[in-house]
Amino acid sequence: MFNKLHKKSRRDAVVVATAALVLLGLAAGPAAAVPQIMSTFGDQIAWTGAEINAMGGTGVAVYRGGMSNIFNPALLSDATGYRLDGGVMLDQEHEDRFQPLFDSFDSWVTDAAIASNRHHYWQTGFAAAGRIQAFDFPLALGLSLADRYPFSYTFDEELLNPSPFPPGSGEPARDQLIEERQRDVSGTLRTLSLGAGADVTDRISVGAAVHYAYGTRTEVNSVRDYITTDGDDSYRSEDAYDLSGMNVSVGVRGRISERVEVGLAWESALEVDGDRTATLTDAAGTVTIVEDGSVEYPQMFRAGLVFRPRTDPRTVFTVEAEYKPWSEVKDSSLPDQDNPYGFEDVTDVRVGLEHTFYNGMPLRFGFRYLDAYADREGNASVFSAGVGAPLGGGMVSASLELTKMSTVEEHQFPYPTNYFGDNFNADPTARVDDTRFRIGVGYRVEF
Repeated sequence: MFNKLHKKSRRDAVVVATAALVLLGLAAGPAAAVPQIMSTFGDQIAWTGAEINAMGGTGVAVYRGGMSNIFNPALLSDATGYRLDGGVMLDQEHEDRFQPLFDSFDSWVTDAAIASNRHHYWQTGFAAAGRIQAFDFPLALGLSLADRYPFSYTFDEELLNPSPFPPGSGEPARDQLIEERQRDVSGTLRTLSLGAGADVTDRISVGAAVHYAYGTRTEVNSVRDYITTDGDDSYRSEDAYDLSGMNVSVGVRGRISERVEVGLAWESALEVDGDRTATLTDAAGTVTIVEDGSVEYPQMFRAGLVFRPRTDPRTVFTVEAEYKPWSEVKDSSLPDQDNPYGFEDVTDVRVGLEHTFYNGMPLRFGFRYLDAYADREGNASVFSAGVGAPLGGGMVSASLELTKMSTVEEHQFPYPTNYFGDNFNADPTARVDDTRFRIGVGYRVEF
């Protein structure tokens, strides 16, 4: 009698967890924040899941349930039953912008902060995987919904009068509000993926996945001019790009020994197209332009190695690399141009470690290092950690990530030049320091 009650209780917990994960995936929220330099073509460090991101975003040689569709579909062959994954993440984006400050002798004094922004975003993800026996050989299928290229970015600033004269001196008032400016980019290019994996031999597994990408990138730039004696320069521009397209990925996994495995994967170039609607509203009225457009994202190559040392409890160590030739990006607005944006090819190096204790709780660490595709000198370092705990017949996981990036970029909006002669002269670029702090929680259930 006790065993029947125990089995029924566990079955009910699995049903509840399954329903919660499905609802979580269907109610996917806005994408994670990204630095300005990644807001045009999307994030390079998209969040996938708490368990994955805690280990540095690795998955080419390690089974990740349905999310193996993205990393290496050959790993789907590791499914022994059914598995559901879901998660939610809070992203806090810090951006600080600096300008060099010189004295009257043109000697550099320090870097002065000219703008500082703090914004928060949410993101969710969902995946399912399972083994079927509908054919003569065991075949595993995976289904996933994940953000691949988030665009979300927000910049706010107030332009104040840099006048050296105090109020009441008959000159423009010091620190008088001149303009309020904002750039807001929202949306994500999300992929719904279906993959399959199977064992060819005891040592070789292969897999393939098809990805349907969809999403709308919306950028709004607005300026409110408070000094209208020289004309009202207020305006609001909106650019909405509705995108969709498909691509495929294939992968292979080889077992060198019971302790060492390698994985290789290739994802084809993703071409997305759709309607692009641009609207400009200023003092003269509103103008709207609608046209067709397309963007082709580069292909990518992944390789990974996993090592499972002879330890008890289990330890998993994995090293991976992803190569993405961003110089192959194509944009229909700039046809017949080779690398129109001057992007750099990027190699993303990832390291992950997981150690499981006797009580079944895993402890995870990860590290990533990659260059920015839009800045030759820019790079990002990602430090991550996480922990898991058995709960309700499944595993709840939590992750922490800290990302640091420093780049040199053009200003979002122009600053006054030669103000009061040459007393105030803005440099054409600014040093931008980005700090991202992400907290993720996920749940995995297998049955």
